[in-house]
Amino acid sequence: EVYRAVRDAVIQRFVVGCRFLAEECIPGPTTAEDAAWFGAEFAWAGMDYLSLSRGGKFEDAKQPRVGWARYPYTGPSGYECMPTVRSDERGPFGRNREATRAVREAVRAAGCGTPVVLSGGISTFEQAEELLRAGVADIIASARQSLADPDWFRKLRLGLGQEVRRCVFTNYCEGLDQVHKPVTCKLWDHVGLDGGDVPLTADGRRRLTAPAWEPAAR
Repeated sequence: EVYRAVRDAVIQRFVVGCRFLAEECIPGPTTAEDAAWFGAEFAWAGMDYLSLSRGGKFEDAKQPRVGWARYPYTGPSGYECMPTVRSDERGPFGRNREATRAVREAVRAAGCGTPVVLSGGISTFEQAEELLRAGVADIIASARQSLADPDWFRKLRLGLGQEVRRCVFTNYCEGLDQVHKPVTCKLWDHVGLDGGDVPLTADGRRRLTAPAWEPAAR
């Protein structure tokens, strides 16, 4: 009903999709199998894409300090959503892979070609390409890597992968978000602060945008 109401309210070429959890990563009745079923139903309804995340639930978040809001990335399910380099044996990369694959397979089994988007711990072209070739997803999303280097797609397209500023997965950015500060990246937010046209945080201690990049003349 919600999808149909949105679809009816926007022009036909407006893209309408859904972001939902491939796995909640908390004890409870909703499973990865449920997510696969929902994915097929969403696809049948006519959604233009399905974007899959995981975890990040309030139910298992840490108790906040008095006067602070509960933050969904502080518990075990939050780690699954935003894993760091301090990880278990699985590591922080591609933890949403198999659950997303299950959703995509259910969508295809239902006879739908709806694009499925995978996100979670993807920071290199090799990772993304392998996931696409393996049929895990149709589109790769990468939030923290795109914050670390907003130009990384362009660098890859130009054959300059060696110049990509790789996310180091310390969740410095998430820590800022947790205390309601402007989100920046530790790899660039203290670079060139004395530039006259650099937008800064209110205290002047961090830049708000990554340094501009252009390929070197050949």
